[in-house]
Amino acid sequence: MTKIILAILVLLFVFPAKGQDIHDLNHSKQFADYLFKTRQYSLAAEEYERIVFMDSVNVQNKYMLILSYHKAKDYHRALNRFTYFFNKQLKTMPANFAEEYVKLLLLTKQADSAFNYLNINKSLNWELKQNYQLAALLLQKKWDDSFKYAVNYPLTNEKMNARLHLLAFEAKNIKYKKPVTAALMSVIVPGSGKFYTKNWKDGIIAMTFVGVNAWQAYRGFKKYGKKSAYGWIFAGLSASFYIGNIYGAAKSAKKYNKKLDDELYKKALHVALDDL
Repeated sequence: MTKIILAILVLLFVFPAKGQDIHDLNHSKQFADYLFKTRQYSLAAEEYERIVFMDSVNVQNKYMLILSYHKAKDYHRALNRFTYFFNKQLKTMPANFAEEYVKLLLLTKQADSAFNYLNINKSLNWELKQNYQLAALLLQKKWDDSFKYAVNYPLTNEKMNARLHLLAFEAKNIKYKKPVTAALMSVIVPGSGKFYTKNWKDGIIAMTFVGVNAWQAYRGFKKYGKKSAYGWIFAGLSASFYIGNIYGAAKSAKKYNKKLDDELYKKALHVALDDL
């Protein structure tokens, strides 16, 4: 609220209001630009909505409206404005709009739609299309397809292009952990499957719990005989931890692989959106 009051005061003092309507198109545009520059994106979007209503012809105002929604992280509303403004003309809209549209599709996890849109778009240059299509493949976690795409379309001097190519090659060389291998290792030595997936803490816990309870079961049977309740209790605990440790090792491998995929996904999104 304080920022809004200050903004209004700035307009009043910087732009003399005598004999003028501070709500006219010109002053509204100045106020909206001020809100955008001061990173009050949600408020800027509201003001640009009013401006676009007053002047539906000005293309730049429409772009600033969409950009405000983007900056405010109101991605779905920004995409709705594209549909409203361009409807069946999405493939021929100006290049700055087209690039923004692709970024919004990527942000809303519609990488497949972004890839397909780039195939029909007629305003973006080929190099930019190539960059975003490679990014779209990476963001779908289609590692093999992204690698093939990078090989088929050589590097350019453009920074974004080079970084995406590096990610495609990194994706090709991801070293996954095999859930079956992790499980089998834990069958032989409890906890070793989790060591295999670099889950050291859980591996030590699994090895300790299985080992300690097995030892207690052995002591119970040795001291009190095969009918010892003490021995059977610890034997049961040891067996349950042992079986759980096998299942947990396979799950740990899947979690490890997912972490690798997610880290590469975040890198690709970062490069594709250029920190926007």
